[in-house]
Amino acid sequence: MRNLVLLGLWPFMLGFVRRCNEAGIAIHLIRIADQPLKEPRKAPWLASNEGTIFRNEIGTQAALERILRFARTVDADAICTVEEFALLWLDRHRDQFEPECRLMTPSTESLEQLRDKSKQISLARRAGFAVLDSWLLHSAADVAAIPDSAFPVCLRPARLNAIRAQFKAKRLDTREQLSAFLASLKEKGSTLIAQPYCLGPNIVLHAARSISGKIEAMDSFRAYRKYDCLALSLERYALSGEIMDAARRFADLAGIYGPFHFDLLQSAETGEVFFLEINYRMGGTTAKVEGLGYDEPMLALSSFGLVPPRCPKPLVSKSRVTSKRTLVSQLASVRKKAPRHMDFPQASRARTVLSNLREIATVPDPLISLRDLRGTWLYLARGMNM
Repeated sequence: MRNLVLLGLWPFMLGFVRRCNEAGIAIHLIRIADQPLKEPRKAPWLASNEGTIFRNEIGTQAALERILRFARTVDADAICTVEEFALLWLDRHRDQFEPECRLMTPSTESLEQLRDKSKQISLARRAGFAVLDSWLLHSAADVAAIPDSAFPVCLRPARLNAIRAQFKAKRLDTREQLSAFLASLKEKGSTLIAQPYCLGPNIVLHAARSISGKIEAMDSFRAYRKYDCLALSLERYALSGEIMDAARRFADLAGIYGPFHFDLLQSAETGEVFFLEINYRMGGTTAKVEGLGYDEPMLALSSFGLVPPRCPKPLVSKSRVTSKRTLVSQLASVRKKAPRHMDFPQASRARTVLSNLREIATVPDPLISLRDLRGTWLYLARGMNM
């Protein structure tokens, strides 16, 4: 393959773009944004730029025709997106792209199954993962089914952006708090998942599986620092063979292919590792695991049967990686009194400030590169709006 259309350019996709460039692949960009963005000057890592599709255009025929037209104009071999709504939307129109242009998405059957986290939990149990006790909340009446001993609970939407508040996870300490929070939601009728609150680091298990069902790679990493439900700092971490086997069985049961990663949670108290969810795409930890030597961009292409013009040099593996932009954001928020129950480790303000400053000084950010000063500047200065 020689040409790839990237739909959306979030900071963590910058590492993917750079790696594709090293492999001789031309990247053609269509950005996704909520509002008009200042058009950047021609970036060295972009072959062409079709401008912006606004988020409220996703799902429209006009936007679909624009993407199709652009893909044909640049003779695209594949289309990649990590925007979940865009991914599901393009999948419904797969026949208009393929076989000339490969959609880098799992099968329709796999997507329909995995977009619902309650179904993910069911598959995880069948595959042999440890899973926290879970309760599905369809209405406020379902709160009664949760025993007192389960509180505090962590609440998550069962489907992407099913709740207008768009929260990722929220801790509720009592039954009364949970009932009040459910009553405050503007959108009713969306399923939520409640599980006992468990403090500890997340573990991300990245994998790539070919269309034929072969696991191309599988590697695990520990988020030893979490902030605002994000894996802030990562290091390599070896999981047990039982958990790795459960991940393979899950992939077989789901029929998933392409790049994906499991979000697991390790109890700080017992060390037990629990299944949280699977993300059926590249995501926020893609650039970080690249920095730790896991070549997700090339594995993603390989899992879809896409062969680049040349093989890039092997990645140089670091011992730890972080996001300096997010470390700075956490420093800025440290003065706020609101508790952040999803952060790890839980620490005083003084210790958080000191540890953040130490990480900023000593732990590398894989998106900061002296070989790409413009990309580095855009990432640091504009972040999600680059």
